[in-house]
Amino acid sequence: MLWIYLALIAYFLNAVVFAFDKFLLMAPLPRTLPYAFYATILSIFVVFLLPFGVHLPPNPLYLVVAFSSGLFFFLALIYFYKSIKAIDVLEATPAVGAIAALGTFFLSVFVLREHISGSELIAFFLLVAGAFIMSYFHLKTRIIIYMLLAGIFFGVSSVALKYIFNLSSFIDGLFWSRLGSVISALVVLVHPSARRQIFNSFGAAPPGSKFLFGLNKVLAAAGFLVLYYAIKLGSVVFVSALQGLQYVFILIIGIFVAKKLPMLFERHLHEKPARKVIATILIVVGFFLLVF
Repeated sequence: MLWIYLALIAYFLNAVVFAFDKFLLMAPLPRTLPYAFYATILSIFVVFLLPFGVHLPPNPLYLVVAFSSGLFFFLALIYFYKSIKAIDVLEATPAVGAIAALGTFFLSVFVLREHISGSELIAFFLLVAGAFIMSYFHLKTRIIIYMLLAGIFFGVSSVALKYIFNLSSFIDGLFWSRLGSVISALVVLVHPSARRQIFNSFGAAPPGSKFLFGLNKVLAAAGFLVLYYAIKLGSVVFVSALQGLQYVFILIIGIFVAKKLPMLFERHLHEKPARKVIATILIVVGFFLLVF
């Protein structure tokens, strides 16, 4: 059951990261494509895994799936950042996570042939229901499309990652999937307007914002590293479903920082408190049902 506690740590780290992401996307680094590009390109540091025993892919299919995991992760980041830029973090992340969890569930059952027992199924739907209830659903069609695409792409990326972890070591799977993300981001530079947007946006950002971005992405790397190891050890369906706890963490963070950073959380912290309480109870009950 180590994977459950690793997922718990990873989602706490991600909750902190997403709060920083929202802050940076509000003004200092306003464009989502450059933000996703630089967040992804930092995965180039996986080259430092080479001395630790990275092996060549066992077959072409492995490489295709690994690169697909990286590609869909990059695409998911773009639409996720569009979502949290447009609306509150407390609105966007629960919906995206719930969509990702549902997508992961169906792909895992039909592609990975993962078996899920009756009590596990109850826990899964409690976690996902809690995440959905935490959202608001009074959004424009454009934003709903962003969240749908982000959730679906995150789900596909996670299932592809679990597939390659099943065929290789953790280091191999991490290296080839992250390399796929980096290549996907670099391909974007082929388009002249995207290239100008990427280079101009970050170059014009204040030095303090660049430092905060770098620090935030180090924290994000730590969170995803722990999360990927949880996926390697456990069920990708339930690692994805446990994202519900991430939104509880975001809610707690919001309570503590709302006075200092009201533009991030304050408006939605006081809206529909009963909904938040019900959602939190469902998520916590689902978590303990899964653990015990």
